[in-house]
Amino acid sequence: MLNAIVPLQLDFIMEAKEQIKLKFHGVDIPVVLLNSEKSKAQSDSVEISVSISAKAFYPKENENWFKIVQEINLSCQDFFNLSVVGVGSFELANDIDQNIRKSFININAPAIMFPYMRSFISTLTSNIGNVTGAIVLPPHFFKGNLDEIDELPLFK
Repeated sequence: MLNAIVPLQLDFIMEAKEQIKLKFHGVDIPVVLLNSEKSKAQSDSVEISVSISAKAFYPKENENWFKIVQEINLSCQDFFNLSVVGVGSFELANDIDQNIRKSFININAPAIMFPYMRSFISTLTSNIGNVTGAIVLPPHFFKGNLDEIDELPLFK
């Protein structure tokens, strides 16, 4: 067998500009609370109540960083209650317009973080048997201004 290296010729030049205004540094999930009253049989058709909230935290030591605290509560009367809190870490560029900054914090950051929370809940509920059954949350759209919190009480 003959291996050959063929030079690749590009007829165009692509110019790359620095456009990163929002950096995502990951999600920590410091709180998972599950209270199971009885197992849910696979044939049971039950209604699960879902509430999702998000708040913003601005660390005093770095004005370009902020954190989104997302809390997702799932409950099914007579079966279980599940509460998951995630903390997403984000960084903004220095030269960002205030309106864009506000949009990144209130809409984009929670939307970037939500799939990680959603995946965590799906994996957790899939692996705990008939306690909850597998739960897949639908997509969620964030709008409006987030409440601001002064500290992260989760990490005391």
